[in-house]
Amino acid sequence: MRFSRDRRGQSVVVGTVILFGFLILALSLYQVQIVPQENAQVEFQHFEEVQNDLVELRAGILTAGQADTPQFKSIELGTRYPTRLLTINPPPPVGTIQTSDAYNVTITNGTTNVTIPSRFLTYQPGYNELSRTPTRYDNSVLYLDASENGGGIAIIEEQSLVDNSTVRLTLLQNKFQRGGTGQVNIELYPTSSGSTEKFPTGSLNITLPTQINGSEYWDGAISDESVYNGVKHDHYAKDVHALTLQANSSNVRVNTVGIQTEPNEGGAKANIRPPTVADPPGSDPEPDPQISMRIDDITDRRSNNPEFYVSYDFSGQADTVEVSASSTSSTASDSVMSSNTRGGVSLAPTFGDGQEFAVTVRAIDGGTTVAQRTIFTFADTQNPSGNDDLSRSGSASIQTLDIEDRSNPNPNKVRYRFTYDTSSSGSFSEIRLYALNRNGNGPSSSTARNQRSANNVDVNPSGGGTNEPYKVAVLVLDIDGVVVYSRIVNDPADGTNPS
Repeated sequence: MRFSRDRRGQSVVVGTVILFGFLILALSLYQVQIVPQENAQVEFQHFEEVQNDLVELRAGILTAGQADTPQFKSIELGTRYPTRLLTINPPPPVGTIQTSDAYNVTITNGTTNVTIPSRFLTYQPGYNELSRTPTRYDNSVLYLDASENGGGIAIIEEQSLVDNSTVRLTLLQNKFQRGGTGQVNIELYPTSSGSTEKFPTGSLNITLPTQINGSEYWDGAISDESVYNGVKHDHYAKDVHALTLQANSSNVRVNTVGIQTEPNEGGAKANIRPPTVADPPGSDPEPDPQISMRIDDITDRRSNNPEFYVSYDFSGQADTVEVSASSTSSTASDSVMSSNTRGGVSLAPTFGDGQEFAVTVRAIDGGTTVAQRTIFTFADTQNPSGNDDLSRSGSASIQTLDIEDRSNPNPNKVRYRFTYDTSSSGSFSEIRLYALNRNGNGPSSSTARNQRSANNVDVNPSGGGTNEPYKVAVLVLDIDGVVVYSRIVNDPADGTNPS
């Protein structure tokens, strides 16, 4: 008896195998070609974002030193690839930002010598597809450095070290290192006290550490400046050169800036405004003793909305007081006229976040300016250091104050709760409560109450912002509208109450 083989279904099996093979091939091609392309796009987007962060960080370093104003910046160290169902991603690219070893800046007139430690700053990406070229900060220069791969450097931000024969040193201090894929907040502080008593005078020879040699940059950038004396190759160590300058002490400004804490590595400091900034026409370089003034910076950085609340008191005779704020680098400005010789006004220049403003109080009598005072400050939520105490013996004050950080990282909502009790007597008109984001990565908000006491008053900035640095401020105003008492704390909006 003969049996024949049953071949029914063989074509279906073969077709399924072939289709499965094509699917595996397609997935393989997608894994090999498309996934790297998409991941490269994610990395490139992060590269552009982190470059912007580093430009802001450079500006923060210079502002902290030269304007004597703390700065708060953030860096998105790494990124994450999109979740994939059937294909595989490499590990997320981790970025690192860190300072170098400390190298001494030397300043001497041949008799007196000063040495001040300074550090470089490097951001190193950990990309899987793009080049891992580091970005470096070196004596105000921000640049990409491909020298380790046989390439050169690409300047992102030019030097501001030398300008028209003025040497402006902003020296970075404190050891610092952070790594990961998330955001890191960087606090930049000028030294709170410094002495120039032993600072050398006369003709000064200045030696600065630099990782950029003369032919790469300095010869072309400042060779036309009379103070430039060239670069000594490998003077400090391998690939750490010496940038040499010679200038008169009257044209040398030295500032130190510390990361996360005040500079703690020694050295002299002499803070100035940037030399490119001119005083407003007619301003008096010496404070007028007849004018007391206080500036509270209540800028909303995310909305690019600078705002200053200016309290003033003029002790002389005037029929009008003009209070103004004018940017030193743009057309942003605002002014208010008042018939009161003591009071408080809000100035809102409408734009100019982060810019320097000249805030001026001018007393006018019979059309003639009889007194004037100007304080320079940056629109960055940080009050200037030149504020006066305008309180009087009969002014109200805060007796008890409780500030709760009730922020919730999930779902990313910032909230601060205030409970306060002011003195039962004394000149009082209202109390103002603020939660102001310091770096522009979160929202700001405020509220005001005319009651001397209140419980559980919430300030709820909307639109994210948790784990970002905030200025939390309480201002007490007297019957003239003058800020006579304040409490200001710096706090990350993380749900932990400020100390």
